Amino acid sequence: MSQWPDTYYACIFTNQRSDSGEDLYPLLSEKMMELATSQPGFLGVESVRNDEGLGITVSYWRSREDITAWGQNAEHRVAMSLGREEFYEWFQLRIAEVSTTRSFNII
Repeated sequence: MSQWPDTYYACIFTNQRSDSGEDLYPLLSEKMMELATSQPGFLGVESVRNDEGLGITVSYWRSREDITAWGQNAEHRVAMSLGREEFYEWFQLRIAEVSTTRSFNII
């Protein structure tokens, strides 16, 4: 995180997985992670999912423009459409400006 800017943005994607797409979801999720990491302005990602399928993924970006560009990426748009149709019962996306970061014992 030391190379990150003083102020950056967090995309907080909270979702509930549906029971469909069990074969395709992991593959598409991995592909989207690879694609996101190659996008200009991408800083990092953290993701968790519980046993009931509730997940939270937070991706970090240098600017709002970088987030917009990621949202307009053609492959990402296909994945978003599949998410609405197949993978999620519901989801919520929030974008926040991060102006303060504190940490303890980060390696």
